Formats: sequence, C-alpha cells, structure tokens
Amino acid sequence: MTGFEFSESVRRRVAVFRNRAFRRLLAGRTLSVLGDGFYAVAAMWLVYDLSGSTAYTGLAGFLTRVPGVLKAFVGPLVDRFPLGRTITLSEVAQGLLVLVVPVAAATGHLSVWVVLVAMPLLSLANLFAGPAQNAAVPHLVADEEMVRANSAAKVVGKTVDAAARGVAGAVVAATSAVALYVVDAATFVLAGTVFASLSIPSRGGDPDASLDFERYLTDLREGVGVVSGSVVGSMLAGSLLANFLTGVALAVLPAFADAVGGAETYGLLLAGMTVGSVVGAMLAAAVDGIPLGRTVVVGFVLSGLAWVGAVALPGELLTVALFAASRVPVGVYNVSASATLQTGVPDGLLGRVTALVGSASSLVLPGGMLLGGFLGSRFGSRAVMLAGGVGSVLLAAYWSLVPSLRTFGPPASVSSGEFGGSDLG
Repeated sequence: MTGFEFSESVRRRVAVFRNRAFRRLLAGRTLSVLGDGFYAVAAMWLVYDLSGSTAYTGLAGFLTRVPGVLKAFVGPLVDRFPLGRTITLSEVAQGLLVLVVPVAAATGHLSVWVVLVAMPLLSLANLFAGPAQNAAVPHLVADEEMVRANSAAKVVGKTVDAAARGVAGAVVAATSAVALYVVDAATFVLAGTVFASLSIPSRGGDPDASLDFERYLTDLREGVGVVSGSVVGSMLAGSLLANFLTGVALAVLPAFADAVGGAETYGLLLAGMTVGSVVGAMLAAAVDGIPLGRTVVVGFVLSGLAWVGAVALPGELLTVALFAASRVPVGVYNVSASATLQTGVPDGLLGRVTALVGSASSLVLPGGMLLGGFLGSRFGSRAVMLAGGVGSVLLAAYWSLVPSLRTFGPPASVSSGEFGGSDLG
C-alpha cells in the first residue's frame, strides 16, 4: 500500500467523525453506557451489602434481566415513536428511577426491597434506549459510512463499559454504593440532555401505526420454524447453556469478589468480563476460516480451564486475569455465531429469528442468576463458580457430541440463506 492509499484509507475511516450529529449521538451513548456500567456494579453490590446473601443477589440479577424477554416487542414500538423523544425520555426516566435509592437512604427507608423493586423498573426504561439509539444511526449517517459508524459505536461502548465497571468498584470501595447511585443519576440526565439537543431527521415515509397481531403470530411461527428445523436450533441450545452459566456466575460474583478482595475486585471482575469479550470479538476475524465446530470445542475447553484456574489459584490479579481470559472464547463465539446467522438465515426471516434468539437468551440468563444465587447460599460462592467452569467444558462436550455442530464448517463458508430449510437431520 502506497502512502497515498494509506492516507486515503485513514481519511475514509475517520470521515464519520466529521458528522456533527453522529458525534453528538456517540457522546450521548457514551454517557448512557457509563451510567449502565456504574449501575451494574452499584446495584448488585448494594443488594449483597444489605442482605449478605447470594440468594438476594441472584434474585436481583433475575429482576434486572428478565425484562429483556420483552425485546422482541420493543422493536415495533421504537419504529413507530419519534426517535429523538424516545431516546431522551428513556434516559431521563432511568435517571429519575436511579434516584429512588439515594432518596430512600437519605430518609432512612433504604432496604434491600427498595433496591429490588427499582431494578426491574429501571430495566424496563432501558429497553427502549439501545434499539432507539441504533435506529437513529441510519437517519444521521450516509449508507457508505454505516459500517464504520456502527463499529465506532460498538468499540466506544465496550471500552467505556469496561472502564466504568472498573472505576465503579473503586468508588464503591472508597465511598459507598449509594454515592455511586447519585453519580449514576447524573450521567443519565446528562445523556438525556445531549440526546434532547439532537435533531433526528425522518427517513422515508411514516411507519404504519397499526400492529397486525395475526401477522405478528405468523411471523413468529416462521421464525420458530427456522430455529427448530435447522442447525440453528442446536446452536441456540448451546448458546442458552452458555448464557445460563454466565448467569450462575454473575449471581455469586459479588460474594466471590468479597472473599477475594472486596468491592474493587468485583468491579475489576466485571470489567475483565467485558475486556475478555472484546478481545475475543477482535480475534474472531482471524479464525473465521477455521471450522466453527473445532473453534467452539477447543475454545470452550480453554475457557473452562481458565475459569477454574481463576477460582482455584490464589492472588487477586491472577483471578481477574484468568477470569477475563475465560471470556475470550465467548467473545469469539458470539461474533462467529452472529455472522453465521446473518448469512445463513434468509434475509426476510433474519429479524424475527434474531428477536427470538435474543428473547430466549434474555430468559435463560436471569434464570441462571436466580438458581445460582440459591445454590450459592447453600454451597458457597466458590463452589458455584467452580461448577460454572466445569459447565463450560461440558458445553464443549455438547458441541463435540452433536454431529451437525461438530462438523460445522467455517463461518466464512456459510451459504446465503442455507438455514431456510431443514438441514439438521
């Protein structure tokens, strides 16, 4: 590549940042993700601090994530509401709901139940934020810059999320989780202010305001048919097991971190999970020519070994490093599986299949948190964490025992629309 070609490539990559509207959207998204990261640490740690029980942290995780099951229903609503107003109100609503906890603490009414009631309400408000922000991008960015815009948003979001969780742990350790709630509320209000100043032009005709319920059910059945009648169903079963194990670990993570080092360790472990997943996502392109079955089997065996090592070996930094490393194969798998679905599922069915997979995953992860919390209260956080590592190896065994998964080829070789029929056999 000549110097001119390199310079031109760099110019094209950064051109999207010259778009003032996109910069404003990215700034608001950054503040929103910062608030989400702070809240993820503050809420779970506060529940553990007030109750001292992994059963309550498991319940808290369940209540936080179970509203995600409604993701499939939020998309059509976002498409019909004004995007700018939807984004702004979602952030402001989250900021006000977060303030419930500091107000309760200031008036002497703070209890674990106040936190538990606020958590699902906050999650419901947050359901609209992500889809609305993503839907706004095509209204602000030219088609040829779409990939770069989405890539920039994802990288910034993951980086800010990891940093927020690490910093949040240190803030809780130095002050309190309630103090972090106040900071969290400010980030949401600031995000809402930034989004309120953003003008999102309309694109195309007005969406149909009516929702055809019968047509919706037909679409849903077609999506279920693709999942159940193809290798997608077997892949989904493996993904649900992985999400379940993640939920089990998240439920006991505050208690496990407390035994290792405290609130700061909890923040570092959460940040490590994000960093590991990002590293895995970056490495996915390097292995897209390798059969996915082989990548998953080897990757999840290594993930399980790193996970067990994080629990069994002494040392706070070693624990954080190994736990982060255990998430790298998960990041590789998430990107590879997404690319496989995007190519293999027919375009006309991709939206409903993706929504179906997302809703199923959103149900399984909080279920894992609920069970993990109760198992942690009975057997201890360390035993449950060890079981999660062993479960990762069992997931690799599942892929090796199912013929259609074991022999699945490289993601790059998947034919367009090949999952439209029955190929599982």
